[in-house]
Amino acid sequence: MNEKGYSLVLVMLTVTVFFVIGLTIVSVSIYQAKFTQVRVEDVASLHEAVKSVEETVAELKAKVETLPLSTPTQLDLDLGNAQTGFLSELMKRHSVTIEDITDAKGIARNRNKLFTRVFRISAPYGKKTVSREVIITNAPSFLKYALGSRENVTLNGGAYIDGDIYAGKDIYVTNVANYIYNSTLYSVQTTFPTTSEKSILFANGNRYGCTYEKGVCYNLNNNRFEYSLLNYSEHELPPSLLIQKETEDFIDVDFSWTLKDKLLLAAGVEPFSYEYANYIKNSGDPEHLFNQLKENKAFSLVDDVMLLKDFIKNNQNSKSIVLQSAPSYVFENEDENEDENEKLDLKDKWLIVDGDLYLGNNSKLKGNIIVFGDLIINGKSGVQLASTIYVTGKTSIYDTNISGLDNEQVVILSKGRLELYRVNEFNNSFSFEKENLQGYFYTESNAVIYAVGSYINIKGGLFAKGNSEQTIADGFSEGVTINAYRGVVKSLLEPPNSNPTLTNVSESRFIIRHDKNVLIARGLGLPFSKRLHVIIDELSVK
Repeated sequence: MNEKGYSLVLVMLTVTVFFVIGLTIVSVSIYQAKFTQVRVEDVASLHEAVKSVEETVAELKAKVETLPLSTPTQLDLDLGNAQTGFLSELMKRHSVTIEDITDAKGIARNRNKLFTRVFRISAPYGKKTVSREVIITNAPSFLKYALGSRENVTLNGGAYIDGDIYAGKDIYVTNVANYIYNSTLYSVQTTFPTTSEKSILFANGNRYGCTYEKGVCYNLNNNRFEYSLLNYSEHELPPSLLIQKETEDFIDVDFSWTLKDKLLLAAGVEPFSYEYANYIKNSGDPEHLFNQLKENKAFSLVDDVMLLKDFIKNNQNSKSIVLQSAPSYVFENEDENEDENEKLDLKDKWLIVDGDLYLGNNSKLKGNIIVFGDLIINGKSGVQLASTIYVTGKTSIYDTNISGLDNEQVVILSKGRLELYRVNEFNNSFSFEKENLQGYFYTESNAVIYAVGSYINIKGGLFAKGNSEQTIADGFSEGVTINAYRGVVKSLLEPPNSNPTLTNVSESRFIIRHDKNVLIARGLGLPFSKRLHVIIDELSVK
């Protein structure tokens, strides 16, 4: 009897256990099915949100690029807003939100003078939001890129580039870094250049790569860096570089027209007036216009740089200032403890230097400048700049650091050569996120950068338009050439050790990270083109 009872209990226990297991399996299956359904719906929702944002951006871009460059007020009328007009239609058609954040970016004061507009386009995705910021501008195309040239781009060695690269013609890439020491040419093996995951190298011409292990990349016999083209091949390009052709038109800088535009702005001539158009049409070259405006007493004249700060402080008129009567002018302050209030702030005035300009130790300057001569920036203590500087001659930056001022940076546009050398020479305190040159550097000429002994970390950009008619003394191709070693360099008395396996990008002796904020922060100081275009920021999910 007891055995039968035990058997019954055992059977019931077994049935119960299997029943519980069965319920568990069913519950898990139902949960997984529901989870899978939620995930599918989640992915579909994300896809729809991204699609809505991207289609809106595409339509806005197409619209803007057909608009004539009239006036900023007319641009606002052409675009409309969230309540009416084209933007309102886009919002309804694609179920998105378009927020005008132009004023929040600090443009409110000059909205009626600038074509720059910033919009945030967003669509809901569950409890999150997919969004993109777009910038409408008539600034030239070079400001979109971290590095580039209308001619050729040559990347020798282990540079690190975060941002897009533009080569109007050919691209050359090698794993050697060239340098000159005591007038002797050297070529040392190092790593290939590295770019960030999102960087694109736009090359509209041929693509050449050279691997040192398979043959020398440069012939130095004629005391020039001559390409050993037999050892160059597209197959030798590092696979990590994302290379493609640029499909959008490149909008160039018209340096002469831009300089005249800025002179008239400095003189207080309304940009869209009959007077402005008449000056632009009949003034000839920029120097002729400058002299014409001086004769018309459009500027205040100052003869001594030592008097400039007091003149700005005590003179309440709105005229921009011309420094004249000397071949060169020096801004320098040897007192590192100078009070912040002692910076030279031009306010809304422009400073026009009729001669060369030297910016030395501890210079702190805020405001836009035109230099009818050369620009030299030097001094181990560094300089702080919040300016756009136009230079009719060459620009030399050496043995110094450049930082921003009041959360702004410098943009330097040089008609002549851009020379950038002996920056943080033999400095091996690598800091990937801490730049030593903050700003965007542009030249109408060619540029060759040597970063073997130097350590150059730029936040902003570097663009050499290039000049095929100019001879480059060191033998490189016209355009921009970067020579960058990767690793510690304590002296150039002996060539640095070849180390082609060093993968730590923070030890690159040339680092450049693009900063799109320059398109907004420099405002009226930026060069303008005669066309509108759209710059698209990264997609964000928050």
